[in-house]
Amino acid sequence: MSARRRAVVWLAAFAWAAAATAAPGDVTYFKCGRLFDGVSATLAAGIGVVVRDGTILDVGPGLPVPAGATVVDLGAYTVLPGIIDAHTHVALHPGSYEDQILRETPERRAIEATVNARLTLESGITTIRDLGNEGAGLADVALRDAIARGSVPGPRILAAIQPVTATGAYGLVGFQPAAKLPRISYEADGPVEVRRQVRTLVREGADVIKIYMESFEKRQAESDVLSGARTYSDEELDALVDEAHAGGLKVAAHTYSDENGRRAIAAGADSIEHGLYLGEATFRLMADKGVAYVPTLLVYELWRDARIFPTSSPETLRKLKSTVDRHSEAFRAALRTPVKIVMGSDTFELPGTNSQELVAMVRAGMTPLEALRSATSRSADLLGLPGRIGVVRKGAFADLVAVSGDPLADIAAVTRPVVVVKGGTLALDKR
Repeated sequence: MSARRRAVVWLAAFAWAAAATAAPGDVTYFKCGRLFDGVSATLAAGIGVVVRDGTILDVGPGLPVPAGATVVDLGAYTVLPGIIDAHTHVALHPGSYEDQILRETPERRAIEATVNARLTLESGITTIRDLGNEGAGLADVALRDAIARGSVPGPRILAAIQPVTATGAYGLVGFQPAAKLPRISYEADGPVEVRRQVRTLVREGADVIKIYMESFEKRQAESDVLSGARTYSDEELDALVDEAHAGGLKVAAHTYSDENGRRAIAAGADSIEHGLYLGEATFRLMADKGVAYVPTLLVYELWRDARIFPTSSPETLRKLKSTVDRHSEAFRAALRTPVKIVMGSDTFELPGTNSQELVAMVRAGMTPLEALRSATSRSADLLGLPGRIGVVRKGAFADLVAVSGDPLADIAAVTRPVVVVKGGTLALDKR
């Protein structure tokens, strides 16, 4: 099945799942106290949202309640579009990383991912782009499809399955070289192999291709910050991006350095993930080329503070202090440019805390308005679903999050959802 055809089926499946939760033609009226529509610079008051079969039929001030409609009164709250997390790893869970990879079966990992998906949805995240399941087989696509059928609760998932890497560039480290370890990436070398691996991922059901531009472990002794050595050649990068785009899939490039960021941009990657050390000129180039920036600030702060990977060496933790400072500098440089910044949490060890990334972004200098856009309409653009998710407007999926207070004044309000609606159906109700 082509990627374009699969996208049509994917959207149709979610529409079917939403419609299956209520009798055909049932209408729900959401009465909103204040509304952020995913784009506008201010909150609108007294807005009604009319929903049928999981889709928004109408939205606006003073809308009458349709005859026979079920009314959900959110008049005491601020309502936002469902939040989109563009960088997750839902098949990881709290605990030892090595134990998950080496001792847990893919079936166990799939069960843990199902739990994570529910927690993620209940935290107000209604769509995720999952960028690699870290050796859990096809757990991410299986979960994606189960959620689409309505079998289990969770956000919509765009799945990468596994990243594509050069041989030896991304795997478990610290073991003797002859040990046969589970694969946590798909290795491919040379333009021909790279194209073949992308085609394999398309066949397996991937919605996005992730590439590792750097080998994290190769340069650690040489730097005071987390760093990585170049892996793929320009010819290999060009082949990967060309093959992915030919299959209708976007490319997410994991990179730290400015040099490798520029190489990913030149090859036509659609987003730069992390980008710890990118410079302002590179961000301006990204803006010119339409390449999005997914900074994932929070995960490095959590790692530095030993809230994730608590067994990291003192040397790694020391380097992380410098890394977080450099990362913040890069983020502030991005804010001085028109590059599109998209929210991605990467907080795989703490499921349900995704929206804390927005707090980190504001703490680093972003306005609450731009942070909200980064997690709604702007993220929808990157995921290739503009107008369907990340906005509250006619024709969009009825994904809504109600919070107390004003997130434009206090972004932390988004971390405390009171009501979560996905496809018109209540996923959380704490009123």
